[in-house]
Amino acid sequence: MSFACFWLKLVFLGVPDIGTTVKQVNDEMVKLFCPHCGKRLEKRRLEKRERNCCPACGIVHYENPVPATAAVIFNSALEVLLVLRGQESGKGKWCLPGGFQEMGETAEQCMLRELLEETGLCGELRGLIALEMGQNPLAGEVLVVGYHVHILSGELKAGDDAVDAAYFPLQQLPELAFQSHARIIERACRPLLARLRFRDLPGGAYVVTSGDHLRLAMEACRGGARIIQYRDKEASSAQRLEVARQIRAVTREHGALFVVNDQIDIALLCGADGVHLGQEDIAVADARSLLGPGIIIGVSCSSLTEAIVAERQGADYLGIGAVFATPTKEDYPVVGLDGLRQIAAKTALPLVAIGGINLENMAEVKAAGAKYSAMVREFQDNTAGRVAAVNSLFV
Repeated sequence: MSFACFWLKLVFLGVPDIGTTVKQVNDEMVKLFCPHCGKRLEKRRLEKRERNCCPACGIVHYENPVPATAAVIFNSALEVLLVLRGQESGKGKWCLPGGFQEMGETAEQCMLRELLEETGLCGELRGLIALEMGQNPLAGEVLVVGYHVHILSGELKAGDDAVDAAYFPLQQLPELAFQSHARIIERACRPLLARLRFRDLPGGAYVVTSGDHLRLAMEACRGGARIIQYRDKEASSAQRLEVARQIRAVTREHGALFVVNDQIDIALLCGADGVHLGQEDIAVADARSLLGPGIIIGVSCSSLTEAIVAERQGADYLGIGAVFATPTKEDYPVVGLDGLRQIAAKTALPLVAIGGINLENMAEVKAAGAKYSAMVREFQDNTAGRVAAVNSLFV
């Protein structure tokens, strides 16, 4: 629904004479007469504000903001969906899909209706982003409710108020029609910083903890580790959470990304940057619905088929292994360098190679297409030195 249509609908409800009830002042519609009895309204100081009061009815006419909604939708490339407005206000500029809430519908219903009308897409709400105030020359003050929305079905096609619809990189947004939408996008992007940073991160050591997990993480960070994965199969959940929080503090201090193996609950509770899932863990889409759009998700894969499925589901990186036979993963199939090359050729995600890798064969692993090398036993001794050595090989 356009802003103009909404305003006309609003002022016609219960108004005896629209020509004398409101007037346009400085591009805003201002009430002049009481819609109940027709008497001229007076300004009175009430509740620390100037308010419109009817001297005959005694009714205070509160000027509340008009509710509207806006959807933030990211694709797999972390681009945001915008629509090009074909009507005032904001004609010829881009904005988030959304519009004014109608009588008899909730904000959530409004959001999904407007999304379908303007983009042809059906979605579901994944959470509230922010409430922002905006100014509109036709509707006055507008309360914009920003939602994260996940697309379920449909084909992207502009409609209703929108004359075009497209995804834009966050670093290359066009001129936006509404500042409230710009602020909602900014709020929505804050949790994405870890994923955006991960995409630009140089390759090198992917440190999987073992033994004294905290000590190893501290030594790895001292050697320049960019990613630490906490993996502990033995400790209780309470112990894992405590250690995860300690490692989270260390990685934050050193500017390293922190990933928790398997346990989504611990990843959320300790504020990790990501979670690493195995083939028997929950699907990437289900993990994303719990974790939100800002968490890095990696998936262990031992075949091209598994890798393609994980990429299609929205994984951020793939853990490929075992590349070579290793005593720590005796039951894992050996992918080999040829398998690693095949996966690198058929997928676009960063690959973390693991399994039987050491400083002697690491150059082959890199040449086969891995961006990161994960080692367990090799990082136990001289952790800082070996992390630095691995990073230098991937430069």
